[in-house]
Amino acid sequence: MIPINFEKRRAAVARKVEEAGFDVYLGTRTAALHYLGGVFMPWRGIVIVTKHGDCRFVYWKGDSERVRLEGPPMKLATYGVSNMIDVAVGELVDLGVADGKIGVDLELFGNAQLAPGMLTASEYLALCRALPGADIQNGVALLDDVILLKDEAEIERLRLATAAGDYGYACGLAAIKPGVTENHIAGVIEKAIRDKGSYWSWSVTAGTEVGSGERTAYLGGVTNISTERKIRKNEFVILDLHPAVDLYYADISVPAFIGRPNDKQKHLIECWETAVATVFDAIRPGVAIADVVRKGVAVYERFGLAEYGVNGFGHGLGVCARTAPAIKSYCKAEFLPGMVFALGAHLYQPGVGGMRLEYPVMVGKERAESLGSTEFRTHYVEL
Repeated sequence: MIPINFEKRRAAVARKVEEAGFDVYLGTRTAALHYLGGVFMPWRGIVIVTKHGDCRFVYWKGDSERVRLEGPPMKLATYGVSNMIDVAVGELVDLGVADGKIGVDLELFGNAQLAPGMLTASEYLALCRALPGADIQNGVALLDDVILLKDEAEIERLRLATAAGDYGYACGLAAIKPGVTENHIAGVIEKAIRDKGSYWSWSVTAGTEVGSGERTAYLGGVTNISTERKIRKNEFVILDLHPAVDLYYADISVPAFIGRPNDKQKHLIECWETAVATVFDAIRPGVAIADVVRKGVAVYERFGLAEYGVNGFGHGLGVCARTAPAIKSYCKAEFLPGMVFALGAHLYQPGVGGMRLEYPVMVGKERAESLGSTEFRTHYVEL
């Protein structure tokens, strides 16, 4: 893979800190640790970046030796059970920024999809007590503005994660047959993506999701933890994969149907496929994200299924899936070349079935480009 220059990344965040009028950024999100640390860091930690270019990490001592040996060079201080903030404050004092303007991972729009690692209430209060002279403000944008547009090395990793997901999806599709459990199919998929280089199913929704029949059709049902339910004839099956390669995520779900759909199911399929094609074709550099969302919703309305559709068509993707761009009606941004996101389309009609798209897409110079090979359509399993 193309090597990543972590010093360059850290310098880019330092410039952003200075440009935004801050003295230092304290990143606690998994995205910050992974993007700037370059090694899997699942435990609580902080990356400290000053406007002068200093970059230091504070991380739990129980996992610090692995991080030192497996990651790129970094200045790493460790903490014990519960003194992370105390150690971080010591680093800030040493760097001469303890009384400055400090940006922290404090506030991010949305609650259900909160980014992993946001600063906790107790940590925020501890910072305020320890640094009475500091101006502590939300600093989420200090990182997010830097990671918004992906470079060549990132695109390569995203493509590799997507390829692992494509292979896992194909294996899962081949395993679908009457009498097979959702859990069995999830196991087939997990083995497949591991064989293709994924080492972490990153999602909070229990890793690989498989839902079938009535379990696909919960209203607004964006979560399908796999169960011992057995697959039956003539029903939808949702496969939702979350592979990761070298800290970069893919999110892959494309509808499957076993047998032959009835008329209501055919109507649902036609609506979903039309909405997906409409949204994908509308994505262009310079186009307002909210305008594209409205076009997708208009398709649901035209088919009389708007009450069953989720009013959003994707989320950011990279070292985190809870970053910009949010393909939502409230988003005020435009599509830009280099953006990568999981294109989404969710349509769940109780009593009929549910359909889900999650797939890595990049905004190219002229249009949207899929990062993989799985087609955005209903994949039929013949009996």
